Amino acid sequence: MADSTIFRILLILLYGVFGSIRIYYRTRSLAPKNQSTEQKEGIEKIGGWVGIILSIGIIGMFLSLILYLLAPTWFLWPQLPFPVLVQVIGVLTGFSTIPLLIWTHKTLGKYYAPVLELKEKHKVIDFGPYSYVRHPMYVVFILFTLSMALITVNLFVTIFSIVVAIQFPFIARKEEQMLLKELGSEYQDYMRRTGRFFPNFLKSENEIN
Repeated sequence: MADSTIFRILLILLYGVFGSIRIYYRTRSLAPKNQSTEQKEGIEKIGGWVGIILSIGIIGMFLSLILYLLAPTWFLWPQLPFPVLVQVIGVLTGFSTIPLLIWTHKTLGKYYAPVLELKEKHKVIDFGPYSYVRHPMYVVFILFTLSMALITVNLFVTIFSIVVAIQFPFIARKEEQMLLKELGSEYQDYMRRTGRFFPNFLKSENEIN
């Protein structure tokens, strides 16, 4: 384990860059638009126990990261005895999400929304990262979240990171149900060609995961 300043600096830099990109695209998506009534009614929230657990995980991870960064001496006891290589892998994983995040946002373009929402004249996006997996944005979030655990090698950050990461399969399933309902066979055909989080080159033509 290496509890060094360099990993804290890299963590701040990674979080800052990732957060800035997210804020930029969220701000663009929230700009005033003339939404039709039909479009507004297509908006869904991540509710129920998934939304609750996700919120707890995000808040817990954020507070744990603050303690890790601002109170390193006091917050030393939950550090895990992992080698420096684990933290290096975490840094590489975290920074690899930056180009993937930008690529995914640029591919989505006007169809990006910060909530589960169908835009007006919504269509299946099946190019760019979406030609490989159905939810590249969630893949980015999962990798970024887990990179926080690897960089900090902190017990609490790790626990909350896992809590956040394991919610995305449930969120993805809900999104797929919404898209199947609205886009029908077009999206069903797309599901046959792609994997949910991993490229599925061996998937049979009739299988949908």
